[in-house]
Amino acid sequence: MKTLKPDISQKAYMIDQTAALDLPNRKVVRKLYEAASASLEKPLCLTAAERIAKTCNEGDTVFIITGFPVLPKNVGETDGPPGAAVLAETLRAVGLEPIMITDDICVDVVKAASSNVPVLTVPIDDKQAQHTAENLLSKHEPSTLIAIERPGWNARQEYHTMRGLNISSLVGKTDHLFKMGQSRGIATIAVGDGGNELGCGKIIHTVRKHVPYGAKCQCPCGAGIAASTSADVLVIGGTSNWAAYGIAACLSLLKKLEYRHDKESELKLLRRILDAGAVDSVSRESQPFVDGVPTPINSLVVHLIWTITNA
Repeated sequence: MKTLKPDISQKAYMIDQTAALDLPNRKVVRKLYEAASASLEKPLCLTAAERIAKTCNEGDTVFIITGFPVLPKNVGETDGPPGAAVLAETLRAVGLEPIMITDDICVDVVKAASSNVPVLTVPIDDKQAQHTAENLLSKHEPSTLIAIERPGWNARQEYHTMRGLNISSLVGKTDHLFKMGQSRGIATIAVGDGGNELGCGKIIHTVRKHVPYGAKCQCPCGAGIAASTSADVLVIGGTSNWAAYGIAACLSLLKKLEYRHDKESELKLLRRILDAGAVDSVSRESQPFVDGVPTPINSLVVHLIWTITNA
């Protein structure tokens, strides 16, 4: 790819740092961010955007895998589907065909976030999930797989919350898509914020060392919440939504498009998914928070990304 203009590189750096602000105060985001970017010479969001631009030709299909169930209500959370929706619209703007992939627990929330994008599901049963993954890859032939705030199984193929609780009985086994996609040479990009998300196997040792329950969970499997499936590019954000917005913003810069997701659009998007049953993962309540971040602060980050990109 050609050398980027200084203004794009500078904007991408500011977008990356904004998206990675640890405003949820997990105290591990910086460690995860540093591990994910250790071998890279460019910001994470820009690296992901460049990978999309390099691997995808006009008309190509891109799978976006999202949706994370929240206990005890067993519904999708507010982090993930909004980021997936904004990135999907950006992909459509550059001539690509996004398809959302989730499971039955999260499908209503994902559909509400992405009303103009097809949404397909992967079963909870492992054998059925393998069969579905094979069929989806063969039928649609995606050029890129993108996971955004999607549960990733640990070394024993069990799924967990950040609190170390097992949610395997709720999660469609979408790790199979990444595993099979990688065996076929399909590019994989992942977005996470805690280390238990699909794709975070790229930094599994950092997650096991620094994240609470990373090495030992609260369920009988005892193998920790650290996701084991890796990705070609892993983007870490303060919330996964912000990191996904950052990728969309950087792709807009590369393609010389207007980046349109502002704070008003964010509130409308959050209201749509709340109406579909989404809850904030921290309070576990139906309110327009993301990972416990209150609306004014979340809106400020969204506004900063929009302002930097369009300045």
